[in-house]
Order: sequence, then structure tokens, then C-alpha cells
Amino acid sequence: GLAVVALVVTFVATTPEQTVFWFVIFGWSGIAATFCPTMILSLFWRGMTKNGALAAMISGFACVPFAKFAVPYFWPDLAPWVDAITVLPPAFLLSGLMGIAVSLMDVKGREKLASVDLLVGG
Repeated sequence: GLAVVALVVTFVATTPEQTVFWFVIFGWSGIAATFCPTMILSLFWRGMTKNGALAAMISGFACVPFAKFAVPYFWPDLAPWVDAITVLPPAFLLSGLMGIAVSLMDVKGREKLASVDLLVGG
């Protein structure tokens, strides 16, 4: 565990084009894309299932490094667009769409939700 941390710190220290600010922004983008769409959908849409939440979190988390590293590599024409909007908006959008799509396709999860009786307003 400690050796991995030492390797990461060494890599960061020897990477001149990346600043601490870049790593912080990249990390916060990952956290936001992982959890925010899931929380928003869970709070404001009764149809959000457990599988939908998992799909939203996994896709949001995976989209951040994909948008940052894979898109410029495989589609160089899109790189300026991704740099201009940063990685958060596409990751946030994909996460929300995956949460909705998987929840709508999750028949067992929707049946569970239908059986839950929520007492609203006392």
C-alpha cells in the first residue's frame, strides 16, 4: 500500500505539465460525476433503482478518465471541445442517462420500488 502511494507521489512530482490544481480538478470531477447524478435522481425521481444507481456511479466514474485521455487519443478532432467544456459535463450527462436507462430496464428493481409504501406528510 505504502509503495503504491510512493510511486504515485513520485510520478506526480516528476510530471512537470500537470499541476496540483489539475489533479484536484480532475479528482473533484470524478467525485461529482460519480455521486451527484445518483443523488439528484434518487431524491427527485421515485423510479431510481439500486441497479440504476450502480450503473450511474460506475459510468460517471469511468467517463472522467475516458473523456480526458481516450477521447483526445482516439478522436483528436474532439479534443479541443473536451478541453473547452472539461470532462465533468459529459461524464455527468452519461451518468444521469445510465441511471435512468438502467432503472427503466430493471424490472425486479421497479417491482421492489412499487411495493415500498412511503408515508409522505405525516
